[in-house]
Amino acid sequence: MVRRIGPIDRISVKLVMIFLIIGSLLLFFTNLGGRDFWAPDEGDFAQIVKELDTDPVVPHLNNVPYGEKPPLFYYVVYIFAKTFRSLPDETSMRLSSSFAALITLIAFFLTIRVGFGLSRSIASVVILGLTPLFYWQARYLQVDMVFSAALVLALLAFFRFIENARTGWYYAFFIMLACAFMTKGPLAAVLAVPVVVFSCLSEKRMPAILTRHTIFGILVFLAIIVPWYCAVYLKEGYPYLYENILRQNFLRFFEAWSHKRPFYYYFTTLPLDFFPWSLFLPLGLYTAFKTWKADKRTRFFLIWFLWFFFFLSLSSGKISKYMLPALPALAVIVSGSMRELDRPYNKIVFPVAAALFLGLGIALFAYAPSQYREFMPERIVLGIAGICTAIIVFASVKFASARGAFACIAIFLGIAYMTGNISIFEKLNRYKSPKPVSEKVRALAGDKVPWVYYGSMRGVYVYYVGRFAVHVEEHDINGLRQFAGCEGEFYLLTRRRDADEVRYAVPDVVVESRDTIGDKEMMIFHRLKKDNG
Repeated sequence: MVRRIGPIDRISVKLVMIFLIIGSLLLFFTNLGGRDFWAPDEGDFAQIVKELDTDPVVPHLNNVPYGEKPPLFYYVVYIFAKTFRSLPDETSMRLSSSFAALITLIAFFLTIRVGFGLSRSIASVVILGLTPLFYWQARYLQVDMVFSAALVLALLAFFRFIENARTGWYYAFFIMLACAFMTKGPLAAVLAVPVVVFSCLSEKRMPAILTRHTIFGILVFLAIIVPWYCAVYLKEGYPYLYENILRQNFLRFFEAWSHKRPFYYYFTTLPLDFFPWSLFLPLGLYTAFKTWKADKRTRFFLIWFLWFFFFLSLSSGKISKYMLPALPALAVIVSGSMRELDRPYNKIVFPVAAALFLGLGIALFAYAPSQYREFMPERIVLGIAGICTAIIVFASVKFASARGAFACIAIFLGIAYMTGNISIFEKLNRYKSPKPVSEKVRALAGDKVPWVYYGSMRGVYVYYVGRFAVHVEEHDINGLRQFAGCEGEFYLLTRRRDADEVRYAVPDVVVESRDTIGDKEMMIFHRLKKDNG
């Protein structure tokens, strides 16, 4: 049964929407360009978007067809870059992720408001928006937030469909699923469709999707995705489709060539990516399972989370950000139980959370005060905030105010994220940015001397150098030797770990520069122009 919204509720919803938008603008948009593009992903995507001017159909990286992902994400970023061209690329391009996060939160709130009521929907959207993984991806130029937004909107549309049986929501599901497919490929369907099937089976409502509308929806889905695949096949042929569909999805699932991790990987990363709400997840899951039959709405989100977690754990390649589209389901699950202080579990966990914040606050003051001096103002702010949060949470538990404890934790996270936005990331940039070493290459090589990138392709260097690199894959000593045999003078950029291979392949190179980016040492080599005489 769908909850009716009265006049007072409508005013409350509007107020929540105002605060939601203001909060999102502060968290996700503030000082968005305060740091450069960081390796490995941001620079790749920035360079791919830059090359769309040359070929809008086939994405290219360093003037080579790039077949890892369908193009919708690049198109979205391109639109933002052109619309806000007066802004630096570091700002305009990241707006794609920021707006995707904002749209996700708005749609999430409006959807679960109807199913769960105002109080729980507010708690759920606060949990989601203040989750570390969600916050970071909202400010990062990466495909995952846009993909997650499309996938989440698809599942929320289906949730509305099974709530009120309006076919418009069902067609919205297929449209958003197609958008997710065009962002990250078949993974979208593999994640979403089983949730739909399992939820209908759990409610014994399979006839609801065994209708002509499903056939029409599939046709709409195909009408969105097929044109690009046909166009790219005509331009690049079967090898591109093999890379885009088979290798990057099916083969990567069974035998990943990067980020190969054990089955239990997400058991170790999710508690941190979802912190501090993960402290309340065991009770949330217990409650959701306990009310499996009675609470069909929570059951839908439980199925959503369980399938995503199980399937992604089966994949041989795992990265913590892959769990991003599962976070809305987790937010609903946790919000159902963490607001009740009369639960024995919460009587223990809230004080544990307070102790953790207290420990964090003290550590920020006491740990290695002579180190990281430039971050001392931020450490003082966050240290005070952590200690105050601990005190208020302890007091809230004493006075049986779960809402007070929840609000205090939320405020601390907001302060922490805003501190990062305003100053921490800018200070970290000097250690993380590939831009300075790229500018060295550009100054040394100029416009005519070839420059080589030796190693796994990092588009961020191409982007900041401002012209294409001669790319030689990591450990391809013969390829490097062949290139050197055909060229005179050139500059070569590589990681310190590959320096011996460079010297072995091209003995007459000299070290021009050494630079540290994070935990990586980059080296610029120079092969002098040979004297033909």
